Amino acid sequence: MSFYGSRSTVTTVWLLPDDEAAVGLRIAEALPAARWLCSQPGPVGEHPTHAHPSVPEALECGGGVQTLIPLPAGAAAPGTGPGPAPAAVVQLLCSRRVRPGGDEDEEVFEAGRLAVRWYEPEVGPAVHTLLTEETRLIWRALRAATRPAKVADRHGRQVSGMRIGAAAHALVTATGLPLDRGGGRFSLVG
Repeated sequence: MSFYGSRSTVTTVWLLPDDEAAVGLRIAEALPAARWLCSQPGPVGEHPTHAHPSVPEALECGGGVQTLIPLPAGAAAPGTGPGPAPAAVVQLLCSRRVRPGGDEDEEVFEAGRLAVRWYEPEVGPAVHTLLTEETRLIWRALRAATRPAKVADRHGRQVSGMRIGAAAHALVTATGLPLDRGGGRFSLVG
């Protein structure tokens, strides 16, 4: 259920570390003031957060699960330095190779995502316009660094709207590694 004034964008992605770095470089070109925040596991506020110039640095510092960009570009999360408070946060949740049922289960490539959300009434019209433009630039950068993930479910139905990086595409093509999104299994068809 969506709430009045909620603005969100979510794209499912399959990325390997080289792909994550490529997405980060494209975003840096589009929004030079953007900084990646490390996001360490555990309760919020228990771990320090640092601003990093690249995705690999933020992931290394934060445990390799996700990294965040505070928006508008140049906004500072608490404890990361001077700057206005963020009105929205972009999340890059990493893809990962897992065996969902343990060592005996088939390995799958679990999807990550690029996501952002804010509430228009809370940020006001000027900030909403700025967030909309910056989000557009970030997703344009994602599209430039990845390709459409042409996938089919177990019944052969094709599903669209997802992205895959070049390294991830090469891995899945070479190995036939199944793609997973929320427990649904997919195969690459293109």
